[in-house]
Amino acid sequence: MAERQYKGYRVYAYIALARLFAALDLSLEQPDLAARAPAAIAQPRERVSKEELLHAIRSNSHMTEKVIEYLLAEGYVTVGRDERGYDIRITPAGVDHLRRYRQLYRELYARELQVHYRYTGAPDWIR
Repeated sequence: MAERQYKGYRVYAYIALARLFAALDLSLEQPDLAARAPAAIAQPRERVSKEELLHAIRSNSHMTEKVIEYLLAEGYVTVGRDERGYDIRITPAGVDHLRRYRQLYRELYARELQVHYRYTGAPDWIR
């Protein structure tokens, strides 16, 4: 029987940041990203819940909590709670981190990302 390989939480953190950034409807390559990101963060086009991140990283709730705690500790996300549940948003620091290190993460975690999306294909926001 094949042993299941678990990925480290950092590859999941990259996937979560990419998913949260996708909610802003911006491009990491646009030249005025630093100026436009705060307004997009204040008025995101969609809400990203804890459940959505769980589905994005395709892991269990324990790993989702670990990823969110790591992103909070680094200052890359904020987590709000209201009557509808959790509202998780990327911060300007998270946008900057993703912009700077996206290519590195894609190269560093290429094998893990390929295995992670082998049956469903990678979503547009991670490509």
